[in-house]
Amino acid sequence: MEQAFKHKISIAPMIDITYEHFRVFFRLLTKNCVLYTEMIHENAINLSRVLKPFPLVLDYSQVEHPVVCQLGGNDPEKLAKAAQIAELAGYDEINLNVGCPSERVQDGAFGACLMKEPHLVAKCMKRMKEAVKIPCTVKCRLGVDNLDTYEFVRDFIEIVHKEGEVKHFIMHARKAFLKGLNPHENRTVPPLKYEWVYQLKKEFPQITFTLNGGIKCTEHIEQVLPNVDGIMIGRTAHENPWIFSDFDRRYYGEQNQNYNRKEILELYAEFIEEKRANGCKVSTQMCVKPIINLFNGESNNKKYRQFLSNTDNHKLGFRGMINQVIEHMKEWNHEALLVRPNDYKF
Repeated sequence: MEQAFKHKISIAPMIDITYEHFRVFFRLLTKNCVLYTEMIHENAINLSRVLKPFPLVLDYSQVEHPVVCQLGGNDPEKLAKAAQIAELAGYDEINLNVGCPSERVQDGAFGACLMKEPHLVAKCMKRMKEAVKIPCTVKCRLGVDNLDTYEFVRDFIEIVHKEGEVKHFIMHARKAFLKGLNPHENRTVPPLKYEWVYQLKKEFPQITFTLNGGIKCTEHIEQVLPNVDGIMIGRTAHENPWIFSDFDRRYYGEQNQNYNRKEILELYAEFIEEKRANGCKVSTQMCVKPIINLFNGESNNKKYRQFLSNTDNHKLGFRGMINQVIEHMKEWNHEALLVRPNDYKF
């Protein structure tokens, strides 16, 4: 199946960040940017005993579409089964993680270490594609450890494309060190090599390439986007989410949803109340995390963050806490609270 939506801008899968609450919050900013789940291991889906009717780890809200389920694993049959369940749950695409270098992931022999085994990756992808009708994609690095030449990544892409029939690769434009660096360092220490991704696009024009790594602002997006098919943005989406409220207009040629930050907070609080009414037991701290940087760069942002982080305020109930912080923001920064994306100078 070909892509059913544009991958021009997507939000990277991030552990402890891109859970359901974050994704719903992000849909209040942009209706078009593609969202990803956190990485979910094949066994977390296949062996789950909590079915409603699907495993709890696959919970999502209908407003999230387009949304991609990222899987971790290395067993073609187990991945195929997990992909089938994710498809039945309603996800729009399946993505295989071949880029995470954490020790926990390596201990399970999946993630970035799979770049050393392109034929196995191809088998996994071929089996998943046979099992589902939705697109299946790969997210990978430019190499691992001393396997870090352009020829290495080029051969990896060629093998996985031909044997695994993969038509879309999300390229984290740096290599990974499997030993000696923690996950944060692996996102920052290895140098970015955008030109390698650009060259891959030239050599494989029939493949869709999304570039990930180091993208922090709209000016940067506009420099990179002409050379590839799409951009994936990671930490910036959490650290400065407000900029995405203008992306529907800027990158998709559509009208922004144009909610101001007061409306975003109110709508998000409604979602949290509904989730809790349906038995969701996610902590208030986890509910606050997606919105903690909504006023990043604005005056009195620190007061806003401190209010939401204060556990005494969590006792107000989520809606009560949001109502109070809105009242405070009317005093702390009325303009930032009420300005709409269409009127904001990004």
